[in-house]
Amino acid sequence: MLTASGGRQAEDGERRTEDRVQQIGPRVGMRLIHMTHTEHRGSNIYHYYRIQTAWVDRPPQGIRTGSLRCATCGDMVGFRLRSRARAKARQRLWLALGLIAITTLAVTIAITARMISSGSGGESRTLVPAALAVVALIVSVLLFPSEDGVTLARFRGSGPHGFKPMKMRLAWSKPAATDRPARAEIVFQDSDPPAP
Repeated sequence: MLTASGGRQAEDGERRTEDRVQQIGPRVGMRLIHMTHTEHRGSNIYHYYRIQTAWVDRPPQGIRTGSLRCATCGDMVGFRLRSRARAKARQRLWLALGLIAITTLAVTIAITARMISSGSGGESRTLVPAALAVVALIVSVLLFPSEDGVTLARFRGSGPHGFKPMKMRLAWSKPAATDRPARAEIVFQDSDPPAP
């Protein structure tokens, strides 16, 4: 049975660990997201997307920049494609940030508990480090599993486009039956890298 991320489910229906973290290989399926519209239903907000996947070889080293034509609107969307080594380095960066945040949060909680139990006061001094650790942990949890080495070339001026939905479980394409595969038109801004 295929899951939304393309991974396979185990016999017992549970997802395997390797399906929860983006696998980084020599090729990447760039998922170009075009947000079609947003609906407000009561207190809920629903974002609807069209998702286009374009397969491309990673550069042997460094970063390549290029543009991919959006199959929904026809705009050329700039992207940065990192080599396998750089993509894995970014993945390790998000993991390290998460581990540092967990450690900082644990130490801050321990220091605050010791201050409270000793009655020395000053617990409010640990509020800012704890809040920063929580923010860093949230960023790490959101970015580590989905890091694939593909980002927008410009964050501003990209319109309704992105290379990953903000929340994969909320990525809808409605109606799904009208999504048609489109030939990917990719233009790189540099020449092909030499083969290793």
